[in-house]
Amino acid sequence: VYTNGERYVLKKGCAFFTSKYTQSKYVNEGGLISAFLTVRGDGMPQLIEHFGWGAFKFFPSVDVERYVEDIKKIINVYYKTKNESILSALSYSFYINFFENQQENTLESLDKTALYIEKNFSRKLTLEELALVNKTSVSKLCHDFKSKYGFTVFQYILNLRLRYAYSLLNSVSDIKTKDVAIACGFEDVSYFCRLYKRKFGTTPLGNQKEKDIYY
Repeated sequence: VYTNGERYVLKKGCAFFTSKYTQSKYVNEGGLISAFLTVRGDGMPQLIEHFGWGAFKFFPSVDVERYVEDIKKIINVYYKTKNESILSALSYSFYINFFENQQENTLESLDKTALYIEKNFSRKLTLEELALVNKTSVSKLCHDFKSKYGFTVFQYILNLRLRYAYSLLNSVSDIKTKDVAIACGFEDVSYFCRLYKRKFGTTPLGNQKEKDIYY
């Protein structure tokens, strides 16, 4: 991999991350089997800022087996459905899992809980489950989480889901509202639409029409 005048030699078990608009060149001269994942939307810049990484990051040694099943799941969804909203959510979850594992020993317990939520926001989460992640009681988790982030746990989950929905609607063309709702963890599409309009001032469908007019 060539980027910013530097050359990084690829070998089995290595990985690299590059953000949008970063100029880089990938050359595979050794017959390596490589997997590339792409995430659309505004979620990645926030992750990069959270972890303090720049536009490019190289990992010379990664426990590949730790991520094989996640990659297989993404590939399976691609060939079966090619549903961009689900693929983007799975890829985003993969990146969170990967980033978290690279710095798992330096994160505070509440940060681990927040990342756990981001990694699993598309499914039903309970306070009991999150308390186990934080290794504390439900009451202490709720108190400490609100004190640190300024949101209750469920407000944090809801804001994350709606923010991701907004990203999908603005980055994936011809996406269905139902697919967005499911990918973001909402079982009731009407409920999702009401919450979306309350937060962004327009319905998901209205958001897409405005985007079409703008472009």
